[in-house]
Amino acid sequence: MAQARRRIGPWIIGLATLLAVAGAVFLALREPPVPVDLASATEGPMMVTIYDEGEARVRDVFIVSAPLTGRLLRVDLEPGDPVARNKTVVARMVPAEPGFLDARSRAQAQAQEQALAAQVTSSLARIEQAQAEQKLADLDLGRMQSLKARGFASQATLDAARMRHDRAEAALLEARSAAASARYQLSAARAALMGPSLADGGNTRGVAVTSPVSGTLLRVRQESEAMVASGTPLLEIGDPQAMEVVTDLLSTDAVGIAPGAAVEIDNWGGPRPLRGKVRNIEPSGFTKVSSLGVEEQRVNVHIDLVDPRATWERLGHGYRVVVRIERWGSPKVLRVPVSALFRQQNRWAVFTVSDGRARLTPVTIDHLNDEQAEVLKGLSAGDRVILHPGDKIVDGRRIMERDQ
Repeated sequence: MAQARRRIGPWIIGLATLLAVAGAVFLALREPPVPVDLASATEGPMMVTIYDEGEARVRDVFIVSAPLTGRLLRVDLEPGDPVARNKTVVARMVPAEPGFLDARSRAQAQAQEQALAAQVTSSLARIEQAQAEQKLADLDLGRMQSLKARGFASQATLDAARMRHDRAEAALLEARSAAASARYQLSAARAALMGPSLADGGNTRGVAVTSPVSGTLLRVRQESEAMVASGTPLLEIGDPQAMEVVTDLLSTDAVGIAPGAAVEIDNWGGPRPLRGKVRNIEPSGFTKVSSLGVEEQRVNVHIDLVDPRATWERLGHGYRVVVRIERWGSPKVLRVPVSALFRQQNRWAVFTVSDGRARLTPVTIDHLNDEQAEVLKGLSAGDRVILHPGDKIVDGRRIMERDQ
């Protein structure tokens, strides 16, 4: 019996050693569970929005321009001042003063003045000559009429005297007109010699430019006194109570928006977002270069503010805002975080959790936004999915939820 025990002892020790080595190898080769973040598929409301920057501005802005070319006097009004239609003088302008002449231009103008002065003197002499001829023609006509009445002159002689009389009167009229023309030309030549006046003794009040509408002065484009051309923009006037928000969206995004769509206006400086709705989408787009240098086709979308004015009265013309325009919405859908989605053979898929292991699950997705996706097929409410699955996550891999 003792001999049998001595034979069994080494065999048991060897078997135990073999089991220990096998257990150690199994533990060494076994893959540890991968820590992951988990979330649940839930049912609830979902909205797809378009996010972009916008600008708050007065709906109807009137630009007051210079009615003539001249000198604009300094504008005394300041942005925020109220103005009344056809009553409030928003700017004043005076005619432009003549410029200085260089030496050559002045010499030419002076020579022209002297030539015209001589022409005036010559025209006055021609007037005296025409007057003398007209006086002689009067006397001659009187004599011929007297002789004709007594029968000592023929009708032809009388007609010739009357012709000379009429010609003399016409020559006198022509001489007087030529003299008047010469005087006007002399005045124009002397005006060309006029320079800018150092002391403004004229009408310094100038031409009054009144406001075309009632409202508030939004911006003064030209405040200081300056020479401006006709049509130069001077001021902007509008009604701050008629405020709108305008955003330029990509044309591909604008196609999916309809008038009346709900809008959330955020990052405008107030304590809470404002409510708005799309009034209209402009029918034509324009090209805009992005910050990355890419040409984009964009469309202006006009948004009306729905909240009372007291809520956004500090919102001003030209202020920056951020808009979120509703493109689609539903009160109840099956939702899953978009961070759980990935592409698998041209299809959407997620990793669900079953018995502590990851299970590859194809899903059918419809609408997506920045945070959630609508699931049509493949999941049920309450199913646990893995967020941000990495390369270590494969079908059947053991997983464990990471400590929050």
